[in-house]
Amino acid sequence: MEKWDLYTKDEKKTGKIVDKGALIPEGYYHIIVETLIKHTDGTYLVMQRSYDKKEYPGKYEGSCGGSIKAGETKEEGAIREVFEESGLVINEVTPTYYFIQKDVPAINQGYLAIISAKDKTIKYQKEETINHKWLTLKELKAFIKSDEYNESHASRLVTYLDSLNE
Repeated sequence: MEKWDLYTKDEKKTGKIVDKGALIPEGYYHIIVETLIKHTDGTYLVMQRSYDKKEYPGKYEGSCGGSIKAGETKEEGAIREVFEESGLVINEVTPTYYFIQKDVPAINQGYLAIISAKDKTIKYQKEETINHKWLTLKELKAFIKSDEYNESHASRLVTYLDSLNE
C-alpha cells in the first residue's frame, strides 16, 4: 500500500504518514506533483486519462503527476511520476507553479521537464493513460480551454502558460 507523508500548509513535514486514499486530518496536507513535458522542438505533451479513471475520465492533461510517496522529495516524486505515466526518463525538473487546493487537503507543485526523445519512447500506464498529443504553446493554450481537457488541471496550468511567450 502506497503511503503519504503529511505536511502543514507551509510544507513542514509533520512526521505523520497515512495510506493512500485515507482521510487526511484537518490542517494537514499531502503533496501532488504535476510535470509538464516540453520537447526540444518546442511542443508540449498532453496525455489522455483512461476512461476507467474515477476523476476526469478520458480528459487530457498537460502533465504527468500524482502524490509523492512517503520519504520522497517533490522532485523525486515528479521524476518517478513522469516515468510511470509516460515511460519518459527525465533527470531534472524546474518549478513552474504552486497551488494549495481549497476543496481537498493537497498542495500542488507544478514542474517543467525538457526532453529530446519523443513518440517512440511514450508508454501508457495501464489503467491511467491511453493516448497523447504534442502541441505547440499556442495550441496548448487553446486546448486547455476545450471540453477535452481536465478543467481542474487547466485552472492550475493556465497562469504558468500565460507567462510564456509564443
